[in-house]
Amino acid sequence: MTFTYPLGLIGLAGIPVLIIIYILRSKYNEQTVPSTYLWTLSDKFLKRKNPLSGLTGLISLILQILTVAFVSLAIAHPVFTLPAAANDYVFVLDNSGSMNMKEGKGTRFDAAKAEIAEIIEKSADGSSYTLALVSDRTVKVMEEVSGKESALRVIETLEPGYKNTEREEVTSAAQAYFDSNPSALVYLLTDKAYGEYSNIEVINVAKNPENNCSVTDVEYTHAGGKLTVTATVTSFKEDAELTLGLYIDGAEAPASEVKASCIAAEPTELTLECPSLRFSSFRVALTEGDGYTSDDGVTVYNLESDKTYSTLIVSENGFFFEAVIDALLDAEVEVVTPAEYEAGQWSYGLYIFDSYSPPTLPDGAVWLVNSSTSIPMSGFGVRGKVSVGEPEAITKSSSTATTVRELLRDVDGSDIFIKNYVKYSGMYLSFSTLFTYDSNPVIFAGANGLGNRQVVIGFDIHESDFALSTDFVLLISNLLEYSFPNIIGQTLFTVGETAAVNITAGAENIKAVSPSGKEVFMDSDGVMAALPLDEVGTYTVSLTVRGDRSSYKLYSVAHPEESLPEAQEAGIHLSGEKQYERRNGSYDPTAVLFVLIILLFMADWGIYCYEKYQLR
Repeated sequence: MTFTYPLGLIGLAGIPVLIIIYILRSKYNEQTVPSTYLWTLSDKFLKRKNPLSGLTGLISLILQILTVAFVSLAIAHPVFTLPAAANDYVFVLDNSGSMNMKEGKGTRFDAAKAEIAEIIEKSADGSSYTLALVSDRTVKVMEEVSGKESALRVIETLEPGYKNTEREEVTSAAQAYFDSNPSALVYLLTDKAYGEYSNIEVINVAKNPENNCSVTDVEYTHAGGKLTVTATVTSFKEDAELTLGLYIDGAEAPASEVKASCIAAEPTELTLECPSLRFSSFRVALTEGDGYTSDDGVTVYNLESDKTYSTLIVSENGFFFEAVIDALLDAEVEVVTPAEYEAGQWSYGLYIFDSYSPPTLPDGAVWLVNSSTSIPMSGFGVRGKVSVGEPEAITKSSSTATTVRELLRDVDGSDIFIKNYVKYSGMYLSFSTLFTYDSNPVIFAGANGLGNRQVVIGFDIHESDFALSTDFVLLISNLLEYSFPNIIGQTLFTVGETAAVNITAGAENIKAVSPSGKEVFMDSDGVMAALPLDEVGTYTVSLTVRGDRSSYKLYSVAHPEESLPEAQEAGIHLSGEKQYERRNGSYDPTAVLFVLIILLFMADWGIYCYEKYQLR
């Protein structure tokens, strides 16, 4: 036996104090009676009927001594060691999307938590508890927690996941725990049916699986004032009559509906159409409810609905750039002279400096065209202008880098001739070269010293045939996409994927809010951030650019493999020889001690009342 708080035993010093008080206290009680004669007769009668009445004081002393002793022991908190009476418990909990399916009054995940709690409550004191959540990866939630209450509190805080569970990850996690402790009792709690298993106990929480229907493969076209959406619906367990509705911009009533008779487990493609000049989002969803709502609908957001393009051209003759941007974009374009630029204050998303070098770079995306003077923070130096003589062709980059491929998409680049160019040096490694002349970069792009996207065209387009070629329009289109990146490249993902968030010039306070309301703050350094998608539903990405707060939305759909109500898995076998070494258990008698203290106190109070009021 050990004591958690051994100083509590100091209370035992009260026992000799009680004995001393008992010895020194007066044994006589003053009582008023009507007659000495009656008192004598009563005393004789009582002695004859209650021969032990004189022992009440001693009994009270004994009760008080026991009370002090038990109170001291309770404060000291004794714990008895029970050899080989407890176990090590390891719980591997399937945290996949299908665990959100209904099961009874709750979900399968709730049922799994209840199973774990029941095993913990029935286990012997002194056992240890380890738990890991497993889906596409393993997350250790607790490891060798020894207290039941502590373990149960952890179980209460567990939240369901939405990703697809990899069987290899489940096996790997369980095997790792078994290898580290072959005597542990390993439990797998899942909604998959495993045929056979060894060295592990599989608890399937899918007791009464309901039918599930899903919506997948949503695609759309928007042309001629008409929105056309195609989607695939599936009823997994049984034939079903399904109704698919199309809801525009959050409307409660569907703009279009289509009904279908679906054969069990056979995907059915449906098409919905409705007139729509523009939309910010639409949702296709089944009107029939089922036990798994995560795959009942899909929301699609329009990337272009709120996008703006503000461009300032600083040039004595900005006709070519103004014309091509007007042709390519619904953009706000302003042309000013270098003198007007230096005299004013400007706030634009893109600045094009044509044959002019600003003293400092603005906070925004920048194109430097025929810039012959070094500019602080531009990321390169200027060595001077070089005359080619007769017009000669520049060479398109053969790099297979992703950025280069995107910027040169559809660009032939074989017939661009120049007469002179600016020779640059000391370029940042972050720049991607698109065209060269005599191994010198003449068109390149990357991030400048301010962290903004920058394009450099190292020759005067008025002294080349570049502006008159088909490649001019194609390349400028690609460069505009690069300079005005969508904050989100796409709006439809599958849970478990990672969304790339483009960091625009001047962006700050970049935050994403998950469907459950969790906030994720992203680093605004660089030109791109990653957003892991762990939940099903709408994510909202918001950021501040030059004082203006903007929000963008994307949707993460349920993993299609998690829609099957009854999933079958091959057997799971943990390799190795099972051992049966048990850990020492413990017994905590504190609760029993407090009960005894209450009983002793009540007994002593009864003795006191007996003596005081002559209840004899």
